[in-house]
Amino acid sequence: MTERSKLTRREFLRIVGAMGGLAGATVLLPGCGPRATPTRPAAEEMAAGMVVTAPYKKNPPWVVGRAGSGDVNAWMVMFSLHFRYGIEEKYKDRFKEYHVTAANFDAQKQINDMEDLLAKDLDLLFVDPISEAALVVSVEMAMAKGIPVVLASTKVYTDKYVSWVTTDNQRIGFLGGDWLGKKLNGKGKVILLMGAPGSSYAEDWLRGSRQGLAQYPDIEEVGLAYCWWSPTEAKTAVEGFIQANPQIDGVVPGGGLMGIGAVDAFLDAGLPIPPMGGADDGNAWLRKAKETSCEFFAVAGGSDMSLTCVDLAVDVLSGKAVPKLVIHPVETFDQTELDKYYRPELNDQYWAVNRLPDDWVQEHYGK
Repeated sequence: MTERSKLTRREFLRIVGAMGGLAGATVLLPGCGPRATPTRPAAEEMAAGMVVTAPYKKNPPWVVGRAGSGDVNAWMVMFSLHFRYGIEEKYKDRFKEYHVTAANFDAQKQINDMEDLLAKDLDLLFVDPISEAALVVSVEMAMAKGIPVVLASTKVYTDKYVSWVTTDNQRIGFLGGDWLGKKLNGKGKVILLMGAPGSSYAEDWLRGSRQGLAQYPDIEEVGLAYCWWSPTEAKTAVEGFIQANPQIDGVVPGGGLMGIGAVDAFLDAGLPIPPMGGADDGNAWLRKAKETSCEFFAVAGGSDMSLTCVDLAVDVLSGKAVPKLVIHPVETFDQTELDKYYRPELNDQYWAVNRLPDDWVQEHYGK
């Protein structure tokens, strides 16, 4: 993505928010006869960490909603596609309507979206919170109305929800920081780029990255910037860091989208690209890394956790006990395995680790 030095974060989100195409959408789906309801274990047999969902059991087809963060980048688009695939195809006989809003990383808008969604006759609500604190009242209100809430990716500061699906972002950050520390032989100056301030996804990744780097006392952190998972904002931030610290030995990019901006900043400055300890499986990043022979550590997977949320929703509305917390699995790799994940025949919006069928992949990511 080319630099736009005058582009503010809000302008960026307003522009790329149009990519999603799902804001305010209602998808009407054909209903079919209900399948057999799974048997719920007796309360005394319930395993620790499981939630009884009998009060939410309803006959399908169901009406569900999602208070979405917004499809402001390629990861979020893939994340949203897994919601759609689960509801529109995998369980198409179970769902009647799917109401979606997109807050485009504006916490106040997401609160307003929640109010609108709760005015509908929903059987269940998915929420991918922008802020852990801001959405507490809205999530608790949904539960108080008898609408079960399934959280996707980011948590909220309450335990009044049914289930939360996430990745172990602190561990992911630790692995990237540790890899970078080893790559630098325990010495050097590093910068960190993270997503949205206040997002548990970003803050946990930051915490883990610092823990990983802390094992190497001769490594110095010389900069931290929140770049909202934007290549443009990451490039601008790294340009500033380069001016202030001409010697930057390593980068924790907090994801491949921000890694792209970091790489472009070093290229424009005529400097060697330092190793990147915290990229991902996005095709845009993998293409950039291959073109530039960049050394990196990546975490693959996570954009498909929304399909796990749909799986859980089916269990909840069938009255089957579900886990309160689900840690979604991920894979790790470095530049030596790049070709295992990179798909040059697909466009830059594609993410390598996903659970979409090939016809969905070709429709949305074929060139």
